[in-house]
Amino acid sequence: MKNLQHNLRSSSFTLMAFLAGSFLVTPAVHAGEAIFTNTYLAETLPAGAKEVEQWVTFRTKRSQGTYQLTQTRTEFEYGVTDRWTVSLYANAYSVKAQNNNSTASRNNYTTVGDGDEVSGGGPVTAGPYVPFAELLPLPSSLYKKSDFESVSVESIYQFLSPYKDRIGLAGYVEATLGEKTEELELKLLLQKNLMEDDLILAANVAVELEREKWSGVNVDKETKLEISGGASYRFAPGWRAGLEIRNERVWEGDYTFSKSKRDYSAWFAGPSIHYAGKKFFVTAGYMQQMPWATAYSLAAKDELVDGRVYKSSERHIVRIMGGLSF
Repeated sequence: MKNLQHNLRSSSFTLMAFLAGSFLVTPAVHAGEAIFTNTYLAETLPAGAKEVEQWVTFRTKRSQGTYQLTQTRTEFEYGVTDRWTVSLYANAYSVKAQNNNSTASRNNYTTVGDGDEVSGGGPVTAGPYVPFAELLPLPSSLYKKSDFESVSVESIYQFLSPYKDRIGLAGYVEATLGEKTEELELKLLLQKNLMEDDLILAANVAVELEREKWSGVNVDKETKLEISGGASYRFAPGWRAGLEIRNERVWEGDYTFSKSKRDYSAWFAGPSIHYAGKKFFVTAGYMQQMPWATAYSLAAKDELVDGRVYKSSERHIVRIMGGLSF
């Protein structure tokens, strides 16, 4: 927790210093800037425009113990046409986990190959980015690692412009490839501008097909349906304040939406703040898992505590994003 607090304080100081200097620049809204930290707009860069973005995401708090995950994404974005934008990401992570598996998960742990018998004595440290218990370095209750994760290629095509049409509409495709993770993500992006663009409403519907090998033993397949939305209001030149909500539904073991494969459903909500200068933007947001989760699988039910499910999701998520166009 001390490391997370130190990272947050350092990032907050950097952000405030950056914003303080930004007042010397006349604010201007430009296409491609992210006014939310989770929900995409249906906007694309102008043809020939280039932008570099840096994302830092902090995730913490499981059912018990310690779980801290820091993820970074460095993006280069290019406007192929006025309606088509492509991006390349480099993804990295740093994780620290200790005794974060719930007591129920440990007691109900079932070893692979022993049928339906409950063996007990399951791993005390587990979760995304953490290997199988038998592969953990000693002491097995503590795991720390920082590493490069993967590369991603993203393509966004705008069908309708939020400034020229009644509603903005865009399609999104992202492919990710790494040593221990592969993912294909498809999104539908919607945007509605109101009050002379002072108020922006946005919504995304996403389907993710994931193949992960973090355990070091099994290959885990997962299908995720994510619906998110947000409202952002411009309260001063260059400044916006927003609110987002997101629902995450997971099916495990297959690439289907079969009822028998349902894992869990979790809700997240929180505020965001955004500032845009002439050729840059900075956005920060916080989301908390709300006590509205539903667990379907036995593993998810073991990690359902006070209405929140911690099988693959955390309670607190902080994301800071910055972009520079040229």
